Amino acid sequence: MPASVIFKNTSWRTGVAGTVWNGEVGIAGGATFAWHMAPLRSLTSLAFAADWKATGPDTDLGGQMVQHLGGRTVLDHVSGSADANLLKALQPNLPFTCNLTMQIEMQRIASGGGARMADGKVTTDPGSCRAKTGAPVAVPALLITAEHVGDRTTFRVAPSAQRLKTLMTAVLREDGALDISMTPEGAAVLPFVGLPGGATVQGQM
Repeated sequence: MPASVIFKNTSWRTGVAGTVWNGEVGIAGGATFAWHMAPLRSLTSLAFAADWKATGPDTDLGGQMVQHLGGRTVLDHVSGSADANLLKALQPNLPFTCNLTMQIEMQRIASGGGARMADGKVTTDPGSCRAKTGAPVAVPALLITAEHVGDRTTFRVAPSAQRLKTLMTAVLREDGALDISMTPEGAAVLPFVGLPGGATVQGQM
């Protein structure tokens, strides 16, 4: 079964090769995402399990993946560096784009059907971000933490040099409900997000 069955022709895809079991897909910006089925983990998890790796400019990222029939995807032991252009493929509806490099250490990320959650941290190098209709804004190095407790994951964004200063928080519940809050300091540092200081918005993932 060709890999194109699961990776349809979208704006972020630049090419696809191989099969569903062992294949690769090109991502706009120059990165390549490759995967290799892990037969033993597939049997023990009763799902499609694979080892994966993303490589490209400023990108060397890998981990383990389990894809369940109900649409639930679980990524484990995600570690390495990644260019922020990968965010376009993961979340194409984001209201902003960034030009920076991320260092990722996530123990687990779960999305799709079932409980959504994340646990780990992301640090970024200084760079720039821009709203889709705005000019680039310089962004300092950031620390983004995700802590899963009970039925919710709390994300916190802070400057790497001032880790006690909260810029933005988000609370993700296992049912996908998402509350995002921006502090006045965050609105000044992250204007491209489009939220004023003190604002809280609700959404669904």
